[in-house]
Amino acid sequence: MGEFNLSDYELQDTAEIILKDAGGVNEMRGEGGEPVKVEIYSPGSPEGVKAMHRASRAAQMRMFRSMRGEFDKNDAVNADRERAEKLASFTKRFVNFPIAPLDVYSNPRLAYLSDQVEAAVGKYANFSKGSSQS
Repeated sequence: MGEFNLSDYELQDTAEIILKDAGGVNEMRGEGGEPVKVEIYSPGSPEGVKAMHRASRAAQMRMFRSMRGEFDKNDAVNADRERAEKLASFTKRFVNFPIAPLDVYSNPRLAYLSDQVEAAVGKYANFSKGSSQS
């Protein structure tokens, strides 16, 4: 039997996901009619760890303010902005879609893309050895 290698069980740093259109059935097509893909960082990558810490910190600060009875009329807007920033931090690049990640995730009319990326980041199988997409 071979020697045990912990790295065989570790997540890869990135995964490439093919995005679906708003209907959730067909592949989204971008430049040149090619599938739109997004390359995302895993929660275990250095970039993913930083993204998770930033998002957690912002949510904690909002919760602490709330517990002290301090409410900001912009909390919902801030939460949306923080989600967009978190997803942009997890995004390495889009393929065949020449829009900046933060612009995509900040656009409520593209919420279906934000939801797909958020789900993909949370699915560890996307980052397992031998996996390249969901």
